[in-house]
Amino acid sequence: MSATVSKDTPPVMDDTIISEYEEVFKLLKENPPEQILDVQVPYSKYKQMEAAFSRIKTDKNISEDQRYPYLEYNNLTETVTVVTLPNSIHDVAVYELNVEIIAGANGYLSEYAPEAADRILPLGSTTTNDFDGDYANSSKQPDGGIVYSAIGGVREVTIAIEVGLSQSYKSLCDAKDMWISGHHVKVCILVCINESPRVKNPTCAYDDIENVRIEMATMGQSVAEPMEWYTSHGYYGPIFYRGHRWTGEMSEARIEIWRPGCSCPDRYELIQGGVCYHNLPATLGLRISDLFPDETWEALGVPDRSISFNGS
Repeated sequence: MSATVSKDTPPVMDDTIISEYEEVFKLLKENPPEQILDVQVPYSKYKQMEAAFSRIKTDKNISEDQRYPYLEYNNLTETVTVVTLPNSIHDVAVYELNVEIIAGANGYLSEYAPEAADRILPLGSTTTNDFDGDYANSSKQPDGGIVYSAIGGVREVTIAIEVGLSQSYKSLCDAKDMWISGHHVKVCILVCINESPRVKNPTCAYDDIENVRIEMATMGQSVAEPMEWYTSHGYYGPIFYRGHRWTGEMSEARIEIWRPGCSCPDRYELIQGGVCYHNLPATLGLRISDLFPDETWEALGVPDRSISFNGS
């Protein structure tokens, strides 16, 4: 998740809980489009904040089943995080990874274990609470991932994906540690993207927009030509429309594959110094067995293989 983290925020006291949340909802109307507010609190205070957050969402007419904004809690670091809307770049990265992983796996499983192919599902926006060890009482929504759906409806997260758009690397690694050490996923994928300058939404509304759909189509046509030029020359962004910078230049992008017990990841550079790598990897080192719980994979009794990103 892309983040602007408040590093100097003092511990929250009882009489400041509401004011902290008023600050969060103020962020919803300001830029940049995706923000995260981190506050250091013990678990007991987090539960109070959770109740206060629910009341404020009601006051703001935000239904409880609406995903954003929402709370996450890291019990090891005693950090409560308030997450607002993600950037579209963030969503595209998650979608493409989920699609490519499942397509690559299905091409193999349809031949060797067709009964298992339908049990590999993309991980949606579901809050996970069953962390253990130092992460007991934690809650987290992964940006994406893979779940194995067993007979009887029990689902197990096998791969978690966390995307950071101009987010501190430490906060991404904190999320990775939570999934690997607290939920025992087999793989955690980190997508690290840096944008220069950081994209910002307009701070004021455009009053002369009468039809949003038409305006979006017009914007798409307006940016199509510069985007085509950028991508043909190995660049991504920036994009301007109505005198506003909607997307900065993608200066860096990489994917890291983390596994339990590893002190360093397998790293794949995608963009460096604003220039896209032309020889992108056909695989990220993921294997078919990574999508299954260990005992389930052993019971299948089929050969393992790498997951390629062309569905074969």
